[in-house]
Amino acid sequence: QTIAEHYAAKGRLLGSFFFLRGAGERSHISRLIPTLAHQISLSVPSAKPSLEKALHDEPALLEPSVSLAHKFQRLIIDPIHSTTFNILSSSEASPRLARQRIFVIDALDECDDKTEMAAFIDALITASSGLPFRILLTSRVEEHIRKQFDDSGTDSVLYCLDLASYDACLDIQVYFEKQFNRIYDQNLRVMRRIPKPWPSSEDLAVLLDKAGSSFAFATTLIQFVRGYPMPHKALQKLLESGVNGLDPLYEQVLSSASGTADFHQILGTIIILEDNKSITFLSSLLHLQNEDVVCELLGVQSIIKIPGNDDEPIMLYHTSLRDFLTIKSRSKQYFIDPPLQHLHLAIHCLKHLAEYPSKDFFEGDVAMYACFRWPHHIFLGFQEQALNMDETITTSLVILIDNLLTFHSKTWYNTMLIVDGSKKARMLKYGHHTLNMSKTSQGSIVTRNFMKLFEQIIGFCEVRVYD
Repeated sequence: QTIAEHYAAKGRLLGSFFFLRGAGERSHISRLIPTLAHQISLSVPSAKPSLEKALHDEPALLEPSVSLAHKFQRLIIDPIHSTTFNILSSSEASPRLARQRIFVIDALDECDDKTEMAAFIDALITASSGLPFRILLTSRVEEHIRKQFDDSGTDSVLYCLDLASYDACLDIQVYFEKQFNRIYDQNLRVMRRIPKPWPSSEDLAVLLDKAGSSFAFATTLIQFVRGYPMPHKALQKLLESGVNGLDPLYEQVLSSASGTADFHQILGTIIILEDNKSITFLSSLLHLQNEDVVCELLGVQSIIKIPGNDDEPIMLYHTSLRDFLTIKSRSKQYFIDPPLQHLHLAIHCLKHLAEYPSKDFFEGDVAMYACFRWPHHIFLGFQEQALNMDETITTSLVILIDNLLTFHSKTWYNTMLIVDGSKKARMLKYGHHTLNMSKTSQGSIVTRNFMKLFEQIIGFCEVRVYD
């Protein structure tokens, strides 16, 4: 982001995109090229006619069925090429400046669409020769990405900077010194008896050794210390605990959380949702008060960003927290079981619909989410549970789905008729996937009865959607 801002300030940024796992559209590649194309229309206004012509000539250009290579050619390369002469001949630009205009695409590894990402990288490499701009890509090393860049044919178009071998200790030391000084100054009333420099040079050396070259560890540690009323005691606690690496640091933070059922439900929901949701959204979906959500998250605010406004999204400071919490061998007693969490979330969605006032349509972000996403959560819950799940959960789902059919079927069906077809198609897709899994399942009688009811509701849904 700093690099993108640097080039933007110099008028040399064509566009940027920052992938983020678990952040809805930012974790998928489908929005990448349309976003960059829109940014081109703003950063290079003379390219706009070419973009408009491409979309006019090919109305389906933005559809998923169109290859990434073709989209990249028509919406990125061609519009830039159409303006290259103007860029090079303008009085305020030079060929060197044109070549140094850049796109910044960050965190390729955070994109969930691995096959499509590999195809996009291949399209970049194929088209890269002779382009009047440069592209800065950043990523952790993952196999589907490494394989594309390791091809011997990429040497002439790719410059690789391996940060794994980069020693960031000096940078982290500067960061620590600046941040600890800021924490000290912000807490003078409780820190006035603590001698400077704080931390001592010996303690700082220990912290640097623990951080290694990991800025993720350094920033999480600072957030942890900053979040305590008495920062010096928080730091001492960390030093004495022997924390080394992010996993132990996450454990340290989670050990100070309330550990209530509400906390686990809130944290689990944040971890499995595709999009970052607001405090208001979560409290409504989980049948809590806004202040309950805030209060439960205060104990982990060093690893989860709590917004100052209830309508702004809650965010993880680092996506490694999601990996930590969903791998039992790492998180141990703090483990969040994604399939089980999805089933609980399906129940919350159906409860929200059950309590909805009698109206012709479901309205509002939470109701619309619940309306279309409960089958999605059931599918993801069943996918790993192999339909051999807790009968208490199954019974709850049967009761709630029956309630939806009995008391809110008209509202549900009416809502499906007026919304975007992609939402309906996605809901039906997950419904059919769940039914297909049930055909090979040897679940209990309760589970089989549930699947019959589920099949019935998907059947009704199909009639309403396609009629």
